[in-house]
Amino acid sequence: MITLKDVARRAGVSTATVSYVLNNSSKKVSEKVAQRVRDAARELDYRPNMAARTLRLNKNNIIGIISEDVTSYQVSNILQGVNQVADRENYQIILADLNLNEKVWTGENQDFTRVENYRDEIQEKIRIFQMAGVGGIIYIGMHDRDITGLFETDMPLVYAYCYTRNEEDHMVNADNQKITTQAVEAMIRKGHRRIGLISGPVESVPAYKRLMGYQTALMQANIMLDPKLIAYGKWGVVSGGAACRRLMELADPPTAIFCMNDLMALGAMKVLKERGCLIGKDVDIMGFDDIDACEFVEPRLTTIRIPLAELGKMAAGKVISLIQNEEDGERSRELPCTLIERESFVFR
Repeated sequence: MITLKDVARRAGVSTATVSYVLNNSSKKVSEKVAQRVRDAARELDYRPNMAARTLRLNKNNIIGIISEDVTSYQVSNILQGVNQVADRENYQIILADLNLNEKVWTGENQDFTRVENYRDEIQEKIRIFQMAGVGGIIYIGMHDRDITGLFETDMPLVYAYCYTRNEEDHMVNADNQKITTQAVEAMIRKGHRRIGLISGPVESVPAYKRLMGYQTALMQANIMLDPKLIAYGKWGVVSGGAACRRLMELADPPTAIFCMNDLMALGAMKVLKERGCLIGKDVDIMGFDDIDACEFVEPRLTTIRIPLAELGKMAAGKVISLIQNEEDGERSRELPCTLIERESFVFR
């Protein structure tokens, strides 16, 4: 299906410009640019989605949400924020759940490349949204990752807790880099100089940003980066334990470990206990995500909380602005996270 984005790429302009031209908007577009857009649309045999156009003109007050899995704590918390804004602004919500949580597991790890198998299902949900009179869509990921090209639509769309490489797309995510710098700085202030890092896969952008945050904190404290102190996992408990074991078998092991998610931190804690280490005394450890289990392990896990409800509120506000043709120009937002202190690492 040919979309506005295809026409925009062919004409070398933004999707907004294509929309202005094809909808005969009063926005000022030079005749030269307008003709280029019309030519591109004709060459591609672009056929506008009349239902979506009508909905935009009527400023429809229904938001369609495509959730990767409502049982995921990330998604459920984001939905809470979306609902609060929708209620306040008198918008209704239609929810379509892909139920992906049980579909992407391979062993102890989630293989999100499998989501590609559900493209047709996503497009069908979008078609149903259009028939139901939806004015805009929020796509909620259950894991912060790149979903470029997963699907396309001309309807107003905001990605929440996931991202694309398309600069024209609207996205809301958490700031991974700054909070990681703050976390490692807290370890340094406590006197740690050998700080281990249990990282997620190198191809993950959030993992890369957290790595940059780790390196920034070390650099600012004039601590030389030791590659041996970085071990890689696959976001799961078992891989986190294996990574921790590699770190603790070093001739000069770390005295503190920052883990890029809580599941890997839980695996690391298990290994540390097996080795007879007192967590929070012999070795400090911190996770990332603030999942429910953090409160119930012994000792309780110090971690980083993602503002999921606020993320949902921001996504809802963005999609409503798009429905009302009140775009603010800021297409990508990263919200600040919070350090949550518990017994596995006491800051003072």
